[in-house]
Amino acid sequence: MLMTEAIKAVTQKEIVAIAPQHILSCSKIYSITLAMQFRDLYGIDLLKEFKATVLELKQAQIFYDEFLEYKNDRQAAEEYELVQHWADDLKLSQNFDLILETEYRNKRTDIDNLLESIENDPFDLDSDQSLKEKDMTDFQKSQEDVGVNMAIAMYMLEALQYFEPKPQEEIKKIAFEIAMLGTHGFTPTKQGYKLASIDQKEFSGYHILAYYYVSFALAIPEMLTQLQLPYDKEYQMALTMYNPIG
Repeated sequence: MLMTEAIKAVTQKEIVAIAPQHILSCSKIYSITLAMQFRDLYGIDLLKEFKATVLELKQAQIFYDEFLEYKNDRQAAEEYELVQHWADDLKLSQNFDLILETEYRNKRTDIDNLLESIENDPFDLDSDQSLKEKDMTDFQKSQEDVGVNMAIAMYMLEALQYFEPKPQEEIKKIAFEIAMLGTHGFTPTKQGYKLASIDQKEFSGYHILAYYYVSFALAIPEMLTQLQLPYDKEYQMALTMYNPIG
């Protein structure tokens, strides 16, 4: 049953132990919102099963009340507005994009046009720049909310140690490979990024962003600002740990 699976997904001990707390909380809020509709439709109240905090219950109630307002007088495609609004409230906007279906199908997923699309625009320069600018704005805002990201700082320290014995040209090669890989953007929470120039190593989103920043800082510093990565403080912290005073 859908609700049973939703409850397990946010309460099962093994999942709770490894899931990022913010993602777990957001998932719980979304599921509780659905559980409220389930309760109203079928008279079965499962809200207590989610073991939610007062704040999570309150946020879910806000979402459900908003859904009820939309439900009866919804205009065409207005549900996407609701999806985006909820994601903004939960600071999840950087994890997905809402784009026109025609762009999605014709640009990169329509198999008949895929090869031609890549040949004509290998760096995806012709896609909607407003979406890219919004992505970058949302990403930078989310990082400001986090403050100093210690995970990034530690990954940068690792990158500094990795790059130390390597010649400038090799670091530059890695920097450009990361830039190529990140043409469509990196998702901080995603796993499984790989580089041909760094064999037998997998990167998370934050991990590869740290290598991205450090590789440019070391090999192509004049282009560093063009990355628009808000990690100057993290880099300074990594440098301090890498070269401790005394």
